[in-house]
Amino acid sequence: MMIIFQCFGGTHTSVVAAFIYLGRLPRTRRPRLEEILSLPYFDRSGSADLGKLHYAGRDGKGNPVFILGSGRWGAGIRAMAAALLRLEGYPPAEVALIDCLPLVTLPVRVGGFISQRLGLTAVGRPLVGRGFLWNYTRLLELVEHFERDPASYLL
Repeated sequence: MMIIFQCFGGTHTSVVAAFIYLGRLPRTRRPRLEEILSLPYFDRSGSADLGKLHYAGRDGKGNPVFILGSGRWGAGIRAMAAALLRLEGYPPAEVALIDCLPLVTLPVRVGGFISQRLGLTAVGRPLVGRGFLWNYTRLLELVEHFERDPASYLL
């Protein structure tokens, strides 16, 4: 199965969720800010990367895990991805799309804007990271829900 964690920019919420899933972030405690800020792709993709899959690694079962920024496509990305996969002959039932967008908080939005749009990463990046420290439990719950019931995330 191909696993895709998706959010607006593909640079914050989906990155954190994907790396929780892959075991790069802890499940028994909140991570340190440095652990979040040092993740591959964290706050490093730009608008030119929207719609591109970024490889995050393989899970314990050997499934490839990707990160996707969907931009303004939002919820429509699920239907579009399923249609494209069908056109290419790839069974949509073998692709899980985990939408992380509902877990984006105000600090993450503001910090992401400051870092990505204004280019002030020294201010925005730590604000985004702290936003995840406050919201980490909800991201962990999303990942664990996917693990318990992957069928509900299949295209």
